[in-house]
Amino acid sequence: MRTTTKIRSGPARAIGKRFPGGLVATAGVVGMVGLVFAVAVIWTVATPGPAGAHQPKRGEETGYVRPDLSAKIDLNRATLDEVMSLPIPEMVARKIVDYRTFVRYFDNIYDLMEVDGMTPELLSALKPLAATLPPDALDASIARLSASYRQARRFLGQEGASEGLVDEYLDMIRDPANANDLDLFDLMSFQNVSPVDATNILKARDRLGRFENSRQLRRSDGLRYWAYRNLRDFVVYSEAERNEGRADRIRGSYEIRYYDTPYFSDDDELSSFALNQAAVSGGSYAVAEQELARPSMTNKLRLDLTRGMRAGVLTHRNLGERYWDETVKGFYGVEDKDLGPVRIKRAYVGDFRVAFGLGLVMDNTDYFLYRKTGFGWNKRPIGVRGDLSRSREFGLRGAAVESRVGQLHATVFAASGRKDGIVNADGTINQYVLMQPRPQQEFLDKHLTTNQLPTGLKRDAFTEDIFGGNVKYLVAPGTFVGLTGYEARYNKAFRADVATLVDRQDLLEARDAEISQSYTSVFDTGLGLEAYKFRRVVGAEFQTVYNNLAVQGEYAVLQDPRNGLLDADNPNAYIVNAFTQWDNLHLLAIYRDYDLGFDNPYNRAFANDNRYEMTLLDAPYRLNDDLYTWLELNTPQPKPEKGVFFDARYRISRNLILSGLQFDQWTRKADGADMQRYTVKGEYQPIFNLRLRVRHRYSSRTENNPDDVRTYQNWETRWQLISLLSNYNRLAFMYMTSNVFFPARQRLSGPAEAGDVDSAVGTAALPAHAFEARYEHNLTPWLRLQFASLMYDGFLWNFEGNEFVLLDGTGFRNWFKVETRVSERMLLQLKITRDHNLPRTYIDVREYGGPAGPDPEATYVPQDNTLVRFQLDYTF
Repeated sequence: MRTTTKIRSGPARAIGKRFPGGLVATAGVVGMVGLVFAVAVIWTVATPGPAGAHQPKRGEETGYVRPDLSAKIDLNRATLDEVMSLPIPEMVARKIVDYRTFVRYFDNIYDLMEVDGMTPELLSALKPLAATLPPDALDASIARLSASYRQARRFLGQEGASEGLVDEYLDMIRDPANANDLDLFDLMSFQNVSPVDATNILKARDRLGRFENSRQLRRSDGLRYWAYRNLRDFVVYSEAERNEGRADRIRGSYEIRYYDTPYFSDDDELSSFALNQAAVSGGSYAVAEQELARPSMTNKLRLDLTRGMRAGVLTHRNLGERYWDETVKGFYGVEDKDLGPVRIKRAYVGDFRVAFGLGLVMDNTDYFLYRKTGFGWNKRPIGVRGDLSRSREFGLRGAAVESRVGQLHATVFAASGRKDGIVNADGTINQYVLMQPRPQQEFLDKHLTTNQLPTGLKRDAFTEDIFGGNVKYLVAPGTFVGLTGYEARYNKAFRADVATLVDRQDLLEARDAEISQSYTSVFDTGLGLEAYKFRRVVGAEFQTVYNNLAVQGEYAVLQDPRNGLLDADNPNAYIVNAFTQWDNLHLLAIYRDYDLGFDNPYNRAFANDNRYEMTLLDAPYRLNDDLYTWLELNTPQPKPEKGVFFDARYRISRNLILSGLQFDQWTRKADGADMQRYTVKGEYQPIFNLRLRVRHRYSSRTENNPDDVRTYQNWETRWQLISLLSNYNRLAFMYMTSNVFFPARQRLSGPAEAGDVDSAVGTAALPAHAFEARYEHNLTPWLRLQFASLMYDGFLWNFEGNEFVLLDGTGFRNWFKVETRVSERMLLQLKITRDHNLPRTYIDVREYGGPAGPDPEATYVPQDNTLVRFQLDYTF
C-alpha cells in the first residue's frame, strides 16, 4: 500500500528539493540464432504471397453479416458517382452524400428518410440496391481498434494498473490472429483467457479439425463466456480473413500521443526540475519555462508487411525530458513460417519483448504491476514480441527466435545495450536505475550530492550483453514442463555499497537489508579483490490442467559468482498457484517465497510491493543524493516476501455479483514484518440499467509490532452508482473515503522550537474523501463525449478515460474528453483537464532555495493546472 507520505517523496519532488559462463559458447549460440533468423527471412522472400483477395460472407471477427457489396452499394462509403448510378434524382444523390459527410452515417436503410427529397417511393426502389454497412464494419481493423480501447478502459480500472503495460497489451491485440494457428501459450497471453479456457479451446479445435466461425469457438466445452467475449474481437478463422482486402498491400497503424500530466498532481516537481536544469546550465527562469514546454510525446508506427513480415518504430520522450527521441525503438521480423518440420512462430531483430513462466526469471518491462497474478486482466505476453513499449532501462535490443517442433517449444534471444546506473566511487556499479524524467548527462555531471561530491547517477553507466532462452515440452493438452535461463555479461562488476547511497548509515534498520543484500560480484579473498562481471539466473516451470483445475509453478536460482550453479547456498525464489473455474465462480490461490538475495533485475513475478519500498531509500533527506529515491519509486522488481494470496469471483445471481474477494497475508523477508491486505468488491443490479458497486479494502503493516515507526492500518471504501442510458450512454457517481491510522506516538509535524527534546504534535491519521460525477454520451457511433467533475481531499487513485492518475491534496478537478473517428481509419482522442488545488503553501517556487522568514513570499501561490492529452490513431 502506498501511503500519502510515500507518494510525496518521489524523485521528482526530490529534484525539487535540489534538483562463469563462457563467452565463446555464448557467441556460438548467438551465431546460431542469427543463422536461423537469416534462413527464415530468405524463406519468406522466396515464399509466394497470399492468394488473391477473398471476401467471406461472414465477418465473424466483428459479429455482423457482411453484405455482398458486388450486388449492393454501401451508402456509408460509396462515392458520389456510385450513389448517382442508383435510380434516384441527382439532387437526392448529392444530398445523401452530404448527409453522410456532414451529419452522420446511416444506421439503417430507413435513415434515408431524413434526407431532404427522399420519398417512400424512392426508398422502396433503393432497398434491393443499397446497403448501410455499420461504421465499425467498414474495416475489421477499425472494429478491433475500438474493441482494444474498451478493453484498455477495463484494464485501467484495476488498482495499480500501469499505462505502460496497457500499451503493450494494445499492441498485442490489435493485430488479428488466426484462431486455428494459436497454441496454448498464445491463447494464455490474451486477457481473461485462463489455462483451463485455453486447453478447452485446443481440445475443441482438435475434435472439429478447425474453427470455421465464432459460433464454433463459443461452443467449446468448458470455455467461459467471459473468456470468449474478450477473445472474439481479436481472432479470425482463416488466412483469407486475416489478409482480407490486403493481398500484397502493406498495412499498419500510426499513433501519436501528447500529454503534459505530471507524475503526481499535487507536486511542483516539473517546475523544480526545470529550475534545476536551468540553474546547472546557467540559465534563467525563462530557460526553465522552456523546459516545462516539453511535454511527453510518443510516435509509434507498426507495419504489417507482406509474406508474414512485421516492422515497427517508436520514439518517446517522458514529461520534462529535452529531446523528442530520448527513447528510440524499432524491430523487423517474421511470423508464422515453416522451415521443414520447424515452425518459426516469431523471429525479430531490433527491440523485442520477452517473458516466460510466472515472471521469476525473465520479463523485461520497466513497469511494475502490483499483484500481477497472470490471470484475468493481469497477463504477461508469453514468448517473444516486437517491442514498441516505452520501456527503456530493461528493454532488449538484438535478435530473438521463438519456434516449435511438434510438442517442443523453444526460444533463444541475445541482446546488447547500455544501461543507466549508480556508480560507486571505485567505478563498480551499485544498482540499475530507472530515471523519470531522465536528466541530460550535462546535468548529472554538474549535480552534487549532499557531501558536495559528484552524483553517482550516470546515463549509459555500463554495458550489458545478455543471452538466454526457454524450452518447454507439452506432455498433454494444457500440461508442460520447461526450463528458462539467461546470462548477462557486464563491462563492470557490481557491488552493493550502502555508503554510496545512504548518508546516515546509523539509521539503517533490519528492513533496509534489501539494499545491502543486492547483487554483489566483487569479493575480498584475503589475497585481494576478485571481481566477476556476470549475472546468471536459471529456473524451471511447469503447468498442468485437469478438467477445470490448473496448477502452475516456477522455481529460479540466482548464481552467487563464488558458487557453482547448483550450489545450495545460491539465493532462490519460487511461486506456485492453483486456479479453478466454473461458469459463475473462479478461485485462485498463490504462494510465493523470494529470498532476500534473489536480486534478479528482470524478475516481475507476483508481489505487493517493489523491492525497495519502505526502505530508507524513500527518505531523500537521508540519502547522499536525493535523486537516489528513483530506486525506491521506479525499481520494478518484487520485494523479497513470503506469503499466500487468495482471490475469488462469484456470480451469485443475475442481479448480485461478488466481483472480487481477495485475501493476502505475507511476511517481509528483510525483517519478518507481518503484512496483510483484504479486498471485497461487489455489484448489485436491481434492474439491468442500474448498477451499484462497492469496493472495500483493508491493509496493515506490522500490526504485531506497534513499536515499528512504519506501522499503519488503512482502509478505503468506494461506492459507485452507474445508470446505463439509451444509446450506450452512461451516468455514474462515485464516492470514496479512506483513512490511514498510525500508532499513538509523538511525531514532529512542524518546526521544532529551540531546546525541544520531544514534540507533542503528531499525526494520528490521514483521512481522505472524494466525490465524482461522470457522464458519457454517444452523439453518433463515431463521436463519444465524456464529462467528469471531481472533488477530493487527500490521496486518491483514479482512472480517467484511458489515463491512470494519482491525486494528493485538496481541490477540484474537471475534465472533458472527446473520442471521434475523423475518418473511417482515423481515431482522435482529446482530453482536457482543469485541476484546481486549494493553496497549501505561500512559498513561491520561483524563489526556491531562498530564506523563508515569518512573512510569506506571496499572498497567494496559484496551484491551478490545465492539462492536455491528445492521441491520434491512424490505421491503413
